[in-house]
Amino acid sequence: MPAFTPPVFTVFNHGTNASRDGQGEIVAEFGRLAAGAEYQDFLICDGPGSSPTTSVIPGQFNPFTRDKQQKETFGNKEMGHTHINWKLTGTLSGAGWDDNVMHAVATIAGLNPPPKTINMLGWSRGAVTCTKLAFKLREIFPDIAVNIFAVDPVAGIGNKSDEDASTIRGNVKNYFAVLSMHETRGYFKPQDAKRVTFTNRGTNAIFVPFPGNHSGQVNLDKSVNKDLGEAAQMVWFLAWKFLDHFGTQFTSQPSPNYDELAQCNLYAKMKQKMPGYQKTAPGMSSTMFMGGGKTRDFLNNRIDQYVKFSDFFINEHHRRIFKRAMPNLYKWVFENQGSDSIAVATDFKKAEFHAALKQSLVDIGFQPTVMMGRATVLLPIRGGGQQTITTMSQQIQASMSQMGLYV
Repeated sequence: MPAFTPPVFTVFNHGTNASRDGQGEIVAEFGRLAAGAEYQDFLICDGPGSSPTTSVIPGQFNPFTRDKQQKETFGNKEMGHTHINWKLTGTLSGAGWDDNVMHAVATIAGLNPPPKTINMLGWSRGAVTCTKLAFKLREIFPDIAVNIFAVDPVAGIGNKSDEDASTIRGNVKNYFAVLSMHETRGYFKPQDAKRVTFTNRGTNAIFVPFPGNHSGQVNLDKSVNKDLGEAAQMVWFLAWKFLDHFGTQFTSQPSPNYDELAQCNLYAKMKQKMPGYQKTAPGMSSTMFMGGGKTRDFLNNRIDQYVKFSDFFINEHHRRIFKRAMPNLYKWVFENQGSDSIAVATDFKKAEFHAALKQSLVDIGFQPTVMMGRATVLLPIRGGGQQTITTMSQQIQASMSQMGLYV
């Protein structure tokens, strides 16, 4: 009898030069903690141009084989005998990622019974590989639901407009994309909302900016060592909650379980340390040969389209978790609503043991004071946080509850 296949199968897609051997990087660590067995419960696709010590570079093995048999120079293309891709071609053009798509499709085709849901996590070209794989799955397994958590999806030179790299088809039920705010290399432009087409309005999708460069949200250990770990901590937490909600199982939690106020405090720290995050942008020597140094379009021209009240909130998740944690305060400051000043003051007091969050509220006009011997707080003018709102309807309509992103 065939081995039992769980109703959820997870694919971990690595980016350029990244592999399962990585340490402290989100795709490698989540893949390492995945419960079950590879090819039965999950699949790890090593990145184009990578040099894994425990696997084979994609493009150098027949993608239809689980034991990763070396390709033959001549043979039937439909059986995986395409031309061999090397480390250099993988790095420059992403060569090998189409083999990863074929390898994943062949793996899923071999599951009996087929899974009902496929979850994916990817970073960089690995995040775009998620899109490419979902595109192909729509043709072969149209009834399988797909959920994608994509960290800074970068297609690379010459690939951004490829149909399968820029189209999210209707089989993708939930799509969460992290966009790095301080990556400046011209060849590293992301597949943001301007570059991606959705074929079905029913896809629950959102694009969420985070401070840091292209690797700032994935390399947790390195970011923490630089005292700029908050963005990575939050992205790891959100990725875990997303995958866990849709059925991916782990042998242990990949992240601490932050409550709403702790999440707000992490975001407040990001705001405080924004000058430090900005300094992580690639320098002139790096950008010179990578398309020049350019502020990303979504940040430079249209950040208001990605988040309401962008002067205070980094992204839509920040805004919504803040609203859940401090509903009366949020209405007072940002919606010019409410008349219960005591309830607003009570919300402010929730931040007492979260220093960064408390300071962010003081910065917008809350004033802790003592009156008649009692500690109290003076409130800012109601509606003082309002801004002109031009946020994309897709961003506002996206449901994060449906993605499992609330504790």
